[in-house]
Amino acid sequence: MVDLTVINTVLRKFLTAPRTPKYLNKKEYKHLVERNKEIYMSSCWFKSHWSFEKAKAYCANLVNDAKKYFICGLPYQISIKEGLLSKEQVADEMSETDFSEMAWNMEMGCLWYGDKDGSLFSYEDTSKNRLLKRCIYPPHISKLLSNKSVKIPELKPNEQRIISVDVALLASRKQNNDAASIFINSAIPTANQKYIGNMIYTENHEGLNTDELALIVRRYFEVFKCTYIALDVKGIGLGVYDCLIKDMYDPLTGETYGALSCCNDKVYAERCKVPNAPKVIWAIQATAQFNNDMYLGLREGFRQHKINLLINEFEAEEYLKDIRGYASLQMSDKVLLQLPYIHTTLLINELINLEFEAKGVNIKVYEKSGMRKDRVSSVGYNYWIQCQLERKLKKPRNGSFDPSKFIMTKQPALRKR
Repeated sequence: MVDLTVINTVLRKFLTAPRTPKYLNKKEYKHLVERNKEIYMSSCWFKSHWSFEKAKAYCANLVNDAKKYFICGLPYQISIKEGLLSKEQVADEMSETDFSEMAWNMEMGCLWYGDKDGSLFSYEDTSKNRLLKRCIYPPHISKLLSNKSVKIPELKPNEQRIISVDVALLASRKQNNDAASIFINSAIPTANQKYIGNMIYTENHEGLNTDELALIVRRYFEVFKCTYIALDVKGIGLGVYDCLIKDMYDPLTGETYGALSCCNDKVYAERCKVPNAPKVIWAIQATAQFNNDMYLGLREGFRQHKINLLINEFEAEEYLKDIRGYASLQMSDKVLLQLPYIHTTLLINELINLEFEAKGVNIKVYEKSGMRKDRVSSVGYNYWIQCQLERKLKKPRNGSFDPSKFIMTKQPALRKR
């Protein structure tokens, strides 16, 4: 996780003068001067990371007898052979429903992971957008900290705060590929009339019923001061939509939230029977064309740096340590604060494990067996709405062109005398 520039410009510069004990001043021991050593110890990681190129460079120099390089991998099979790890324990871990083959191969198998043919998103394109240190927590989490700076900020001029949800209601004990994913996007306008999306909070839920999930979405819409909701209304998502278009009481806060309505589809707007309900719900109907446009747009959004994500959980832990009140928390509360960063890492894993194939003029995107894409879908809905709002953000030209008021004049001819 250390930046390569830091290694080359700072750490390596400490390898200048070798150790000089006094016995080296004697002529007979001068040949015993030892060169300083550079040692890296780490798990394997993604092939797009600089450490993979470093490992390849060490391999090339290892086979050169003129160089003093060495590199080796110690996978879990060695630990089993030497009696340091139980074979049955490994088998049990691999049989668990939440077992990640990719993470296991990198951490325990000494295998580098790279983008394969057929993958739509690359690790390099997505991970470099992890720039957000500060996570904006809902009140029931932020109250764990005594630092008042963690409260939810007010909306900035022209800011759009979008909450998106990919709906799933059944717990995924068997296949581990079904969960409801929520993302909060703080879309900030730029000087060139575009939005930069900032995914400031995320969480996942399993096993909720329709009313429970709808209440969480409605509560977060209120406390995060959101301006729009992105919701897939096909299938079980319609039940969540029907809850949102009615007044809703929240036993956690004691508030009654007003009904909301649809802003992009007349049919769904007419389902709301409350007059003058705010039209803030974008009803997503994921057709083949929509999915094609959404996934390709999301890929370009990452490549054009129009989406910012939370930093990884290792950097986040260092950041959280500086927040007043964090050090005194119980471990379970610390994990609760770290979860949005962990979910963002899981989002990256989902993105790079997506595959696609051409279906006529569109592409069909699907996840590998045992993998999820609920987080990807939620972020995709969110960014798609950001793009729709961006079109409205662009200012019209001052004045309009009226051809009836434009008079053509012919240049006068000059007579020769």
